[in-house]
Amino acid sequence: MADMASRIASLRSLLPELESTLNSFASSSSRFRIVRTVNPSNSQPKTLYILDSSFNPPSIAHLALATCAITRPAHADAQPHRLLLLFSTHNADKAPSAASFVQRLALMTIFAEDLSRSLVHNTDSSAPARTGSETDLNSQANIPIDIGLTKEPYYTDKSVAIASTSPPAYPSHPAHVHLTGYDTLIRFCNPKYYPNTSPPLSALAPFFEAGHRLRVTQRPEDERDKSSSEFGSVQEQRAFLERLRDGQLEDRGRWVEGDKRGGDGKRHGTTKVQQPVVFGRGTRGIPKETTTCPT
Repeated sequence: MADMASRIASLRSLLPELESTLNSFASSSSRFRIVRTVNPSNSQPKTLYILDSSFNPPSIAHLALATCAITRPAHADAQPHRLLLLFSTHNADKAPSAASFVQRLALMTIFAEDLSRSLVHNTDSSAPARTGSETDLNSQANIPIDIGLTKEPYYTDKSVAIASTSPPAYPSHPAHVHLTGYDTLIRFCNPKYYPNTSPPLSALAPFFEAGHRLRVTQRPEDERDKSSSEFGSVQEQRAFLERLRDGQLEDRGRWVEGDKRGGDGKRHGTTKVQQPVVFGRGTRGIPKETTTCPT
C-alpha cells in the first residue's frame, strides 16, 4: 500500500510539468518532441524501437511487445538500442477518450519506469541461463527509454518527423523498428490511407528505403476476445503476409520480407501475444530466423 501511495503521489507531481510541456508542444511548429527519458544515456542508438500507442492505458500487452523486442532483437537490429514510447496527439482512427493527454504522458512515464525495473529483474533472475555477453545483458537492462510526442497520425510520417527534428533528436540517424500488432499491420496496409499514390503502398517506399522496419506480433482469433474475430487464425494471418511478400496483392504494392519469430501464444492483457515477425524492404524468400520470446 505504501508503494502504491508513493506511485500515485509521483504521478500527481508529474502533471503540472507535463501539462506545460504538452501546451508548449501544441503551440509550436514541432512535429516531434521528447518530453522525458528514463535511463538517459549519451550513447547514440543504431536501432530505435518505437512503441506507438494511445496508451489508454498502458497494458501488459505493451510490456510484452517491448520486452520481447529488447531481449530478443532481430539480427538486423544493430546496437546500441533505444526505446521510444510515442504518443500522437492526432490519431488517424481514434478520437481522444478517457484519460487526458497529460494523464496519458504521466502513465507512459510510470510504464517506462516499470518496464525498466522489469528488465533489470529479468536480467538478474535469468542471466545464468541466457546466452549473450554480460555487456549485452546490461545494455538490455539499462536501455534508455524516451517518452515522445508527435502531431503526425501515420507511421511513415511519424518516422519522417522523428528523423527531421531540428536539432536532431537522434543525431546517429538510427533505423526505426515499429513494434506493432497484426491489427496495426492491416491498417498500415490499407490503401485508404494512401489515396495519392499508385499503387497505394508505393507510398511506403521511402520508409523502407530509409532502413526502417515493422516488428509485427500476430493476433490470432480468440473466443475470449471478440475484437480479434476480424483478424482470423494464425494460418490466415500467415497467408495474408505471404500474399504480400509474393506480390499477389500487386495493386497495393510488394514490400514484405524479414524474420519470422515464434512465441508461446499466451495471453497478455487484452491481446494474445505471439509470433512477432520483423518486416523490411526486400525480395521474395522464406524468413530466415526463428526465436521464442519469453513471457
